Amino acid sequence: MEKLFVNGAPQPIAPFSHACRVGDLVFITGQMPTVPETNEMLLGTFTEQTHRVMQNLAIVLEAVGSGFEHVVQSRVFITNMGHFEEVNGVYASYFEDPLPTRTCVGVTGLAGGADVEVDMIAWVPPAE
Repeated sequence: MEKLFVNGAPQPIAPFSHACRVGDLVFITGQMPTVPETNEMLLGTFTEQTHRVMQNLAIVLEAVGSGFEHVVQSRVFITNMGHFEEVNGVYASYFEDPLPTRTCVGVTGLAGGADVEVDMIAWVPPAE
């Protein structure tokens, strides 16, 4: 098992690693809409926040040698299910069919005042 802290990804706001690799799977901590350059939370629209979250996930995926095409499962947390379709549209734009498995959970709040958080499990293919 390897616990990973990714340079260039947003700094954690709690005690955790960005990812933990076990064999050829990587478990990625839920990413928030944090701007990596400033480490400030982007508190814009659900669309803006979802794009930032997915961009942060892309940073971690790339750093561990994976990508959205290798995501096996994800969990989406949103503070207002009235924005479910809006978040889905942005989320889906980062993938090609077939999509990974997914759970979406409506929550009463997220750290830092965010409205969107996504975590993932991805396969890490052998290095070429």
